[in-house]
Amino acid sequence: MTITLRPILFIILATTIAACNNKPEKPPVSQTEQSKQLIDEHFRYLNDHDLKSLVAQYADKAKITTSDWDGESYGPQGADQIFHQLFYVSPDAKYLVGNVINTDSTVVVEYDIVGLKEKAGSPIRYDLHNCSIFRIKDNKIAAEATYSNSKLYHNK
Repeated sequence: MTITLRPILFIILATTIAACNNKPEKPPVSQTEQSKQLIDEHFRYLNDHDLKSLVAQYADKAKITTSDWDGESYGPQGADQIFHQLFYVSPDAKYLVGNVINTDSTVVVEYDIVGLKEKAGSPIRYDLHNCSIFRIKDNKIAAEATYSNSKLYHNK
């Protein structure tokens, strides 16, 4: 009887040890949550003026349009050109996010840009209201369209 109990006890012990070592699986991150994280990082990089990290968020063929910029720009190189200019014109600009609508592959963000801008040799405080529509694919920005209302451009 001792001989038949040993294999049974061994199997029970091995099963118990194996069950204790199994870690619960993390639930997969939803596309909506990934998009939210990407755009949260995007605005953190904007506020930090972290051009390298910001540009790395764009897909190689990302189409970038803005009402403040003539024509279209494409990919990381286009993003670099646009943000380099924005950071140069207003090095202290802060991006204050208001409303966010997130639907898996599309994120719409309403935000204000506040900062100082040189005008006639002296800095002027401004507040510009923007809305950007981001299309997300494979956790990269595949397209961005930004709209500014110049009538809401307030010099203070």
